[in-house]
Amino acid sequence: MAGTYVLALGSSGPTPAKAVSLHELNYTERKNLQQWIITHPELVEEGLLVLTEEYDRWASADGAPVRDRLDILALDPGGRLVVIELKRDDAPTDVHLQALTYAAMVSRLTEQDLARILAKFMTHGIEPLTDDEALRRLREHCGGEELNPQILRQPRIIVVARQFPPQVLSAVVWLNEMGIEAKLLQVQAWVTGASPVLTATTLYPVPGIEDFVVQPMREDKVKAAARATEGSRNTRAVRRIVERRLIEPGTELYLRLDPPAPEFSSALEDIRSWVEEDPRRGRATWVADSTRPLKWAYDSKQYPPTTLIKEIMVQVTGDRPAYANGGKWWHIESGLSIGQIAEQADSDVPADSVRGELSN
Repeated sequence: MAGTYVLALGSSGPTPAKAVSLHELNYTERKNLQQWIITHPELVEEGLLVLTEEYDRWASADGAPVRDRLDILALDPGGRLVVIELKRDDAPTDVHLQALTYAAMVSRLTEQDLARILAKFMTHGIEPLTDDEALRRLREHCGGEELNPQILRQPRIIVVARQFPPQVLSAVVWLNEMGIEAKLLQVQAWVTGASPVLTATTLYPVPGIEDFVVQPMREDKVKAAARATEGSRNTRAVRRIVERRLIEPGTELYLRLDPPAPEFSSALEDIRSWVEEDPRRGRATWVADSTRPLKWAYDSKQYPPTTLIKEIMVQVTGDRPAYANGGKWWHIESGLSIGQIAEQADSDVPADSVRGELSN
């Protein structure tokens, strides 16, 4: 790995490690490198949920099977699919084209497709899942909300190899400039005199480089990913509210009818009229569930805050919004919203002190 120098630290002092190929160590791509990443996806990136390996359930427009195998498919916490293409040692000059083909294929997968894929993958492991359990696992990984179809249409690419030729680096830089997120990860084995060591280094994009790279076509994708990340962060905060009992189970919450979000201001009058017809539509009860903490008085079903406001928008307007922040819409009797209480949950203030402030 160019520019990397590794020293093994032992009782006799530092000893230079020797860079070797996985081939030289008799490690294979599928049985070794691929399984290492499945077991430790943080080797590639923090927060990845592996959905499947060796996926080949493709078909052409006429129904004929397509003989291609995607090495690893994962999901990041923001709801983006991640295509991981592996090469045991040096990458060929067209490796990015193969990854792009897989990204185009998986961009057609729906949330239900991914649930079935994950359930089938887990049947081979120690924790079998039904399709419904797999769907819940997907949503919990992304903050408790349903996956956004628009974001699923924008897969990311990660190519893993020992070395990359200049053609691949040049192509990946251009892809990122054009709005297709691609990452190159170098993996290198080292012999230190004891057990071999594996290192993983991001070759591109270099942290902070996006501040200097013009990306004219990425604005919508960045906004969509930021919204998904915000939703994940809010739902994690709700989980902390439940854990710290900042809202007691059985507490009644109310739908805020002043403008909590400018993008929905045009529908507020319709929402007010709809709630006046049946006040149960504007009330929910807090339950001790970290992913579905609101029991809606209108149908007695449990929802995540954002999913519930989306359901309300469907019933009022007929359209389901791609994004909403449920933490702004629901508040306790004192007027504090779930989002405001979540800010307290993310602080280091003792839970008893926070509960005391909320009750005042």
